[in-house]
Amino acid sequence: MSFDSLPDSLRNALYDWRSSMSEQETVMLDRYSRNADRTSVPSFLLSAATAALTDENYRFAASAAEECLRNEISDIQRFDATESLIEAHIGTKRYDDAKVRCEDNLSLYPYVSGEIKARNGGTVPERMVCRNRYIDILVGTESAYDPALELLDRFLGMGMISAEDHAFRRQSLKIHRLQRSFDGVYTYTYKE
Repeated sequence: MSFDSLPDSLRNALYDWRSSMSEQETVMLDRYSRNADRTSVPSFLLSAATAALTDENYRFAASAAEECLRNEISDIQRFDATESLIEAHIGTKRYDDAKVRCEDNLSLYPYVSGEIKARNGGTVPERMVCRNRYIDILVGTESAYDPALELLDRFLGMGMISAEDHAFRRQSLKIHRLQRSFDGVYTYTYKE
């Protein structure tokens, strides 16, 4: 099944988006359309973004997620589309854009936390892109340990992590910081 086999309502709603694509992107769209959720435009776009992320096709994933965000969607759909967009931005090394989108989802989290927990058996999931990848960016690309520690405190206050997880993650960051310091000492070469 390809894009052309979608119900008329979906095809018509996505016409402008598809028209803006290159030939290669339309081939990708046909490929991702095969197994996409056809119940609504946002569901279709979210499933296409997820398939593109699985393929590590970050540009297409970003396009699908951004198109989803342009539609009138529920808060949970907005949260899910933004999660995909964060991963796509990281995949394309657009870290500042990813941080902005992480903040968007952190602002949205209080409104969708019940639904997120319900999807995960009543608990906060281990993997939450806006939470985990924000720390990854701060520590991995910026070496910003103090802001990362402050962010962990914020996550605890928001109920995004448990007290045990908070303590574990803080300790891990402190160890990582020390290890990086030691690595810097042993790799330093003196120049005259």
